[in-house]
Amino acid sequence: MNRSSHGWVLGLCLLSPVVLALGAGCAEPEALVPETSSSVELAVGETRTVELRHTRFDVEGFVEEHTLEDLKQMPRRVLEDIWLLDLDVTPLTTNALEQLRELSSQEAAMQPQAVQNMRTLLTLTPDNVVLDGTNFEELSGLSAAVGIPTARAFGNLLEVDVTDEFVPPDIVSAVIADNIISTHPNAQTRRGPITDEHPDGLYPVAANSIPLTMADVVTNFEGLSDRFGPTGEHPGFIVEAHGVSVIEEDFKMRSRVNVNALPYKGIDLGDVSEASVASVGDEIDTLHDYDSDDWIELEGLVDDPQVETLTIRVDENPSFIRGGTSRAPEGRGDSPVWANPVWEFESVLAEMTRRTVERISDHCHDYDLATGAVAFSACIDDAGWVTLETFNNIGSPPDPAYLWDLNLEIGQARMHDGGLAEGEANVQFTVENVSVGIAPEQLVKQLRENIRANPEALREFATLLLDNAQGDADFFYRRDADADRLVFVAPQDLRLDDEGAPVREYDYPAVGFFSNEGLTDAVSTQDEDGRQSVEIEPGDVLYTGDDDGAVYRLDVREKPGRARIELDVTRVR
Repeated sequence: MNRSSHGWVLGLCLLSPVVLALGAGCAEPEALVPETSSSVELAVGETRTVELRHTRFDVEGFVEEHTLEDLKQMPRRVLEDIWLLDLDVTPLTTNALEQLRELSSQEAAMQPQAVQNMRTLLTLTPDNVVLDGTNFEELSGLSAAVGIPTARAFGNLLEVDVTDEFVPPDIVSAVIADNIISTHPNAQTRRGPITDEHPDGLYPVAANSIPLTMADVVTNFEGLSDRFGPTGEHPGFIVEAHGVSVIEEDFKMRSRVNVNALPYKGIDLGDVSEASVASVGDEIDTLHDYDSDDWIELEGLVDDPQVETLTIRVDENPSFIRGGTSRAPEGRGDSPVWANPVWEFESVLAEMTRRTVERISDHCHDYDLATGAVAFSACIDDAGWVTLETFNNIGSPPDPAYLWDLNLEIGQARMHDGGLAEGEANVQFTVENVSVGIAPEQLVKQLRENIRANPEALREFATLLLDNAQGDADFFYRRDADADRLVFVAPQDLRLDDEGAPVREYDYPAVGFFSNEGLTDAVSTQDEDGRQSVEIEPGDVLYTGDDDGAVYRLDVREKPGRARIELDVTRVR
């Protein structure tokens, strides 16, 4: 059912077998009487009589199907408000870095120098590390003095084989997710309903995740680079993202709905014309049978969602950041790196090494001369503090430091290989056909859970899909359990334009119904849905106003039918 398909439901009331098959019920036959309207504004002192009907066409289990094209016509703002899940980007980051790490020598040589250097760091091992230009280069001389490769001494310190990578891939991905992705403002909060707990309508996003909305699914993430590009002080982390395949062109979303397909009838007080207010927003809680396994189905999801082309950026600090020389503060040291933005390359490198230290035991390794005398000892404690001590006048050891202080300088030196100056080593690397890391079953499961937990999020979405509002009512008639009520419109009742925005401002000097012309003595009360309403009986006299500041008297006449009322509307000023 699309936004313009509700005219046919009235005709079903004439086809009782079909209606019964659908489990639907029709109200009074008068529901088929055409709407009336007037374009002549009511003059002060003038009275007009209007009749309103409360009609229903209840459909149970009706299968509502929307194609990709249908959903693309929905206003982007509305689609962005429908949160599906927080997508853990660790698999995506891991897959992207793995592609860069596994480039062949020939492919790597075709990359910009900064990308080549980044790849070198990702594949850095004790065997291929170059200590020249760092405060750890003396280890090479000490190793030579005892006749062992530098790689062996360095590997012993890290407790890895000489061909093992310095920092395990899982730590690389986790730190990039924590320091670069999770710090982006658009990866920290998402929009949601305004509540007492969330008065600003913002909700925290799960760690290492980006919020996924219906807009992302419908557009195949076309706005990914805009959302996660530069913003404020954050440089962003996605430069380009093309061809994100999550759904196929034949995508369909089906849901089974229980709904009153007819709108509420109301009055535009300006010319006392009949207007319609969409009723579906009042039925969100019962719109779906959430206990049914097939209340919502997604067809045409890609088995292995991928990004055809993804360009990621990592920026460096424009200055060389020295490692620290002090043990205090404990577990960090005094390197200025810890005061820099966490998304900068140097901060990322230091944090990767700090986490790697958690996997290294407190140990020492002695290295002997051919004579059997100890030449030097390399120790690291459980806090990551590295101490090299020499004996028998063998070399000059570097000052003690944390392992991350040593690796910080090693990494920066390698990032500037090939003649890159400070500030020229910002990395942008492009990978292709990277798996997003989300299964279709996970997407559907999370969608169902989120909507069930917060069906209010679908109010505006459902109202647009089942749009049957016409005109600009100031109030409408609703019959509840044999009681007649006049209901003053609330912001959610305003008609929406094609972009999902209200067609007019909600700007009423007085909201509700009153017993006096001055609109100061309210007789209406606020319902659970936030609207002002009042129960009426024949003979009642009420006053109300429109959004232009005019005031009207409402005289309730004798009822012409069970679900019908008549009002005399008089403009008093």
